[in-house]
Amino acid sequence: MGQQIIKQPDGKLAVFSTITDTFIVVDATPEELVEWRAEEAAERAREHTLRELGKVLNGDPRSACFQFAMTYEEAVEKDRQSDGDLIDPPTTQEPTR
Repeated sequence: MGQQIIKQPDGKLAVFSTITDTFIVVDATPEELVEWRAEEAAERAREHTLRELGKVLNGDPRSACFQFAMTYEEAVEKDRQSDGDLIDPPTTQEPTR
């Protein structure tokens, strides 16, 4: 993991990085650490999603999902077979005005 939560002598909490051998959080409450870790996880998820989106939008879904990459039509068929919620999938045609 690279991080260790440590109880300070005054009862507050610190986070020590075993990668940099430095404190990265000090004087925190349990609630603050929960929020800090949640925000870190959310940021990692955002970065991962942006990388995946970049690959998909650039026409290279296999580099994002490897052998599990499906076309839209394949996913629609699997959804139907599994009684999914997609009732009327959008078509590939441009909408008429």
